[in-house]
Formats: sequence, structure tokens, C-alpha cells
Amino acid sequence: MAELKQNTVTGESSLVSPSGQLATSANFIDAYTYGMVYNPDVKKDIHLQRGKGKLLPFCAITGSLLPFASDQVQHAELGELHQSHRDVMFNPVDSTFTTTSKHNLRSGEIIIISDGTIERQAVVDQITSETSFTGKNKQAGVFGFNGGLTISKFSNSWGKGEGNFTKGRRDTPEFKYNYAHIIKEFYDTPESDMAHHTWYETPGYGKGEGWNTTEVQRTIDSHANLEELTHLLHRRSDEASDATVAGYARGMKGIVQQIEEGGNIGNGVIEDIEELSDIAFRIKQQGGATAYSWWHDHKQSAAFRRMLASVNANYLNGGNYGMFNNSKETAIELGFKEVFIDGITFHSSELTTLDEPELLGSQKFRNTSVQSLMMPLGEANVLESGDQYSRPHLTIRYRQKNGINRYRKTKIFGGPYGTDHKRDTMEIHVESEMTNQVIGANQFFVFRRGNGIYLGN
Repeated sequence: MAELKQNTVTGESSLVSPSGQLATSANFIDAYTYGMVYNPDVKKDIHLQRGKGKLLPFCAITGSLLPFASDQVQHAELGELHQSHRDVMFNPVDSTFTTTSKHNLRSGEIIIISDGTIERQAVVDQITSETSFTGKNKQAGVFGFNGGLTISKFSNSWGKGEGNFTKGRRDTPEFKYNYAHIIKEFYDTPESDMAHHTWYETPGYGKGEGWNTTEVQRTIDSHANLEELTHLLHRRSDEASDATVAGYARGMKGIVQQIEEGGNIGNGVIEDIEELSDIAFRIKQQGGATAYSWWHDHKQSAAFRRMLASVNANYLNGGNYGMFNNSKETAIELGFKEVFIDGITFHSSELTTLDEPELLGSQKFRNTSVQSLMMPLGEANVLESGDQYSRPHLTIRYRQKNGINRYRKTKIFGGPYGTDHKRDTMEIHVESEMTNQVIGANQFFVFRRGNGIYLGN
């Protein structure tokens, strides 16, 4: 049996690139980066590997990857410019209105009022507390309200020569936080069992060449899958939980958790156009975007196919392709189908992670896990570190500071590839310090499989 050596008679490594480079961690390149940057023809073969979903590659394609420098990411969001109040109580004796939260009204402002049957307008007269005020009817006679009211400020009116308000309105930003999450992967093999590696031409990367092996790429793929699942599903441990008390890191809030805490939730498959119309109406109420990416499992995909078969061409044309550089062909290449419903474009694509039989497609998860996820496209204005920025609604972020980049950082020890160490092994250590930033969670939607997972009205 032939014994293939990995060195020359002078003791130098024979595992070098065509130009004489040694294979080191500095010129290792993962297959997805090679396909995206240097050889697009193989991108589809890499992109659709079994077990790899598409959330993170999609974020990379749309440019929504950013660094962060501290142990947490925070930004401020401003709520609605206008404010309405529900379940307002009314005392007809003295025309006092009592709200369930601060009304933020000023004397002289005009409100519109409804009890579900009749509608009236009133001028705010006296502010008696942060949650109560008196109002003057703008019509002759009594208000005639019955039951709880809904009110909304919409105007004010002044006479000639009169002064102005003496108190200005103030917006109080709501601060949103997410936290650093460190995720790791490890691979080792006896030095004598190491497989050969392949060199790629990579102009502009390293010294023009990068290398890869099947075993190392499998490790990178496993790490990437864990990253994706963590971004999607991870729940930050409660401060008083057993896991936290035992000293385990609490981690970050995943996308689903943030939507559940501040967005729109639902159960089951979206079956028809009318249900999508209801969602479009909710999007408009929430001040959402005019285009959404809709990631879902196979069951929802089948329902979407039946949905499209029942509509005419008006629903299938005229959509917004801004997320694909205004190219319908690019959308099709990436596996998206689109439908235009009541002013909202839904770009639909399967998220294979949801059906992977060893992940969320396994047994009981098919009854409880995520069925579909809707994300607004475009950008939103946020306050971060005292400055205003335009950010995508979803940004995947990796720790980077003072020349240290912890985006899928790969260290190689042993063998001809890596730094020498005492063990007779080659080891691959992969580490990412990451978080994500969901901006405007009230515009996101998550649906779970089955009925009764999410409770409420």
C-alpha cells in the first residue's frame, strides 16, 4: 500500500498552492464565500445544500450585515405620531373622559369620539389629570354616548389674535436592546487521517488563492446552521431561570422572540387571498412597508400555490421588486414568488430549515414550531448612539472592534495547515460573536403550526 507523505525530502510541506502558498487559517475560504464572490456558477449548488436554510444568505445578499462593538446593541424607536385611546369611560354629569393610559392632550385640542353607534366631536376643556379631562360638545345637546368609547385627537381651532399652546408635545423614544451571543463549533481529526484539500483562485483574497476541505467545510456548514437557528429561534434566558442561576450565558433574543414580544402573532396556515387581505390591512394599520418577504414551510407553500391558482393576473403583476434591484428575474432565480394584495407585495419563499427532518420538521415540532414569518422590506430610521441612521428592518450583526473581527472566526491548529500544538491532531475552532437587530417589530408577523399555540383575541 502506498504511503503518501505530506512533506518533501527537505521537510517542507508539499501541501502548497500552485503559487507556493502554505495552507493556513489566513487563506482558508469557506465554500459559500467562494461561490458568492469568485465563482457565481457554483453558488446555487452551495446555496441549496441539504440542511441549510436561506435566512442568513438572504441577509447577506441584501446587504443587511453590520458590525457591533459592545456587549449589547440598542436603538430607539418612536411610536405613532398620532394617538388614540380605547375603552375610555365617560361621565355625562360633568362631561369627564377617563382614559386607561396618559392621554397627552392639551386644552383647546379637538377630539373625535365614537361609541360604536354614534360619533361626536369635542373640544378638550380642562385637563384634570394625566388620564382625565373634560370636553365641550361641538354639537347642540348632549353627547348621548353608551358604553366604552374610542377617542382620537385630530385638530385644534383658534380665534384671531389668540395665543398658542403653552406646552409643547414631547415624543419619548422607546429603547430596544439585544445582546451579544457567542456560538462555537469544533472539529478535530488525527493528523494521519487528514483529507487532502483543494485550492481556489481568489483574486483580492489573501495572496490570490484560498483553500478548503470537505471536513472543514462540513464544520463551517454546521456552524452556519447553528447561527441561523439561533438568530431565528433562540430565547434569551430569563434572569431567574435555572439555566441563568447555574451560570450559563443568557444569550440574545432571537427574531421570533422579538416578534412575539412586540409584533403580530397568529396560528396556522394562511389559506386564501382574503386572509392575506386581512394581513395587508394590519400592515397598513401598523405603518408597515409596501413589500414583505414571506418565509414559510412546505405546507404554507402548498396553500400559497392553491391561492395563486384562484386569482387573475392583476394579483400577479405590478409588485414591488426593489429588494431584488427591481428585477423580477432575480426574484425568480432566488426562488421567490410574489403576489400583490391590496397595495402590499408579498414575496414568498420556502425556508427549508422549517421542514428539515432533523430540525423543525421532526415529529412534534410539526405541531408547534414556526410555520411562516413575514418581514418588512426597505429601511427604517432609528436613533443609535445619539445619531439617526437608516437601517434595514432586520440586521444581522457581528462583533468587530480594534481590528478584531468575530464573524465566523476560524482558528486552525496542528497539521500542515495550522499553528503547531502538542496534540497529534488537526483542530478547527470556529467562533462567532453575534446578535441581531429587529427594527419596528410591530411590522413583523410570525405564525405557528397548529391552533391554540398563541392565545388571545
